[in-house]
Amino acid sequence: MRYISSLWKVSLIGLIVFGCGRSTNSAKEDVSAEVKETETPLKVDTFPILTEHKLELTKQYSEINYGTASYELDSIKMIVVHFTVIPTLHQTLDLFSKDSLHSNRKYIKNFSALNVGIHYVVDRDGRIYHLMPDSVMARHIIGFNHLSLGIENIARDASDLTAQQLASNAVLIHFLKQRYPEMEYLIGHDEYNQTDLPHYQLFKSLDPDYQPYDKPDPGPAFMKDLRQLLKSQYELEF
Repeated sequence: MRYISSLWKVSLIGLIVFGCGRSTNSAKEDVSAEVKETETPLKVDTFPILTEHKLELTKQYSEINYGTASYELDSIKMIVVHFTVIPTLHQTLDLFSKDSLHSNRKYIKNFSALNVGIHYVVDRDGRIYHLMPDSVMARHIIGFNHLSLGIENIARDASDLTAQQLASNAVLIHFLKQRYPEMEYLIGHDEYNQTDLPHYQLFKSLDPDYQPYDKPDPGPAFMKDLRQLLKSQYELEF
């Protein structure tokens, strides 16, 4: 577990962590490092979900789908916004904490046993949870996992998303853009399979049978409001 803890070092510099039962001492010490001059500190809670087994499954997944036997996410070009369909934070964290997929994920389980994962979760009250280091690939979107960070919002459907979540998504994306200026694209999960959008040039799936399918989250209204908020508050356009 020492090596897994070290993966958080780069990811957590610049974040301010507040109370979380699963945060390790090493993670808390890591956030005491100096914040980059260009960054505004971000308040998050940590809920680490990595295990050695999950890292090994991620490495295998990456080799099969992207041709690189590595779990490292070293080129961040995109942020993808989702909603969970799962109604509570507790249920969401329980799902993501598992290493392997649930048996009901029949389609994607054909291509890897690796569980779905995410870097950030935003609860309905706007509180942000950091589950995986930004430096580790998460399985959250077919064809783009090798270069994207993922944000999940706790909501049953698009009508369940809150104003607090919208504000926290904007704050988080602004922080991540400061940290990763090479990041070019912001998309909703519902937009990922739109071949006419600029981000699609980055799509990669070495298995021709493993193809995207339609997703509803988080929906056009939320993404429109999010882009407008990012433009008006942070002068960011995506």
